[in-house]
Amino acid sequence: MRAFLFPGTDASQDPHRLVLQFFDELCGNVARQARAPREEAGFVERPGMPGEESIKALFESQVFVPLYSKRYFSSPRCGREWTVATHKAAQGSRPSIVPVLWTPHSPTSLPTRVKEQYPEVPEGIGEAAANYASMGTHRWLRLTERPDPENEHAAAQVSAQVAQVTDWLAKRIVDQAATVPRQSRTSSGGGRATAPTTLAGLADAFADPPCASPLHITVLAPTEEQLPVGRDNTRYGSRVDGWRPHGQAVAPLVEQMEALARNLGFEPTVLPFHKYQAELRSTEIPTAPWILVVDPWALEDPRMASQAREFDRVRRPWTAVLSTLAGDDLQTMEQSDRLRGLLLTHFPRFHSEGRAGEREAVRGLAGAEVFVRWFGELVEATWMRCLRYIQSQSSRSGTDARGVPESGANLPPRPGPGRDNGAPIDGRLVEGRP
Repeated sequence: MRAFLFPGTDASQDPHRLVLQFFDELCGNVARQARAPREEAGFVERPGMPGEESIKALFESQVFVPLYSKRYFSSPRCGREWTVATHKAAQGSRPSIVPVLWTPHSPTSLPTRVKEQYPEVPEGIGEAAANYASMGTHRWLRLTERPDPENEHAAAQVSAQVAQVTDWLAKRIVDQAATVPRQSRTSSGGGRATAPTTLAGLADAFADPPCASPLHITVLAPTEEQLPVGRDNTRYGSRVDGWRPHGQAVAPLVEQMEALARNLGFEPTVLPFHKYQAELRSTEIPTAPWILVVDPWALEDPRMASQAREFDRVRRPWTAVLSTLAGDDLQTMEQSDRLRGLLLTHFPRFHSEGRAGEREAVRGLAGAEVFVRWFGELVEATWMRCLRYIQSQSSRSGTDARGVPESGANLPPRPGPGRDNGAPIDGRLVEGRP
């Protein structure tokens, strides 16, 4: 068995604690029904675990248990892990997959390669099955965490329904494991199939073919040579695309954003600020939504500070700003109040006029996981605002938006697979967001 665990953040308010809770309950049920030692019943990836250990467990698992959610299918890492888990199919043994509906997810929104693997809904357990299909496991578990003290019966009913579905899932896992004998882990030629040692270079199973909407990304961050006096250079490179605000253990931020954008159904273009200055001042229809990512240390540079103020002064509907204040960067944390002051001074409109979550993104996001979550949220929100702007401008001119050449009006339709579970984009939904 293999359950996917989203990387954790702050332990006191870690929304991923529910994954561990769910795994513990499910694993105990599997061990009991299979009459197997608990430690052999399942594996879950935990924060800080060596990547090689997770990959080995994925490759050797008899049953793969992915937790379906919007974040899962927008993650390049998860897409590569899916490739590892299903790699045995190349040796003639199709792996058993028992997906779990973590958040409500439409079958039509699944990535192309996993459309046949939609989570089943249990039969014979009545209301529990209906609630599982409509709410998903994540919301259920949150309800058990925060029961209504004035309605103990309802709280007990929710807990009983969660237990029913967990028991059903455990039975499904045990039954599927029985169909995958251990010897099937070897190749048809008698030799043992070789597990990859790293996810790098593996195909992202969730990345769909081209027909993507364009996305502009600009990074305002210093290079090693542009750093202010006294700033540690270990997170910077000779070029902007070498900037690693979350440390050397994480890929450069530009590389992460490009991969995330493609998984969200966009084709990103990362260019310097001056390449887009004309579009920012123009009244023409935009060519794409535009995300500006800021290192607050860059605002000590007069040129970059000027660019930031111009971006805020114009504040076009199809633009958004994210900034980083890495929580594991001691120098940044020591200067956090001053750096937040710089962000407020240079982006007053973005800080005051956006939704709650968007304003928080301007103030500085503390960790890699939080940045990934809000990058996806703001890309989607900005794309929607871009389309609305194009439609409004086209209505005023009496022109069909799709007939306007050389403009954002030619934005291709957003691809459906795997990127939208129908949940609203709401800047207030941060804690507990799956």
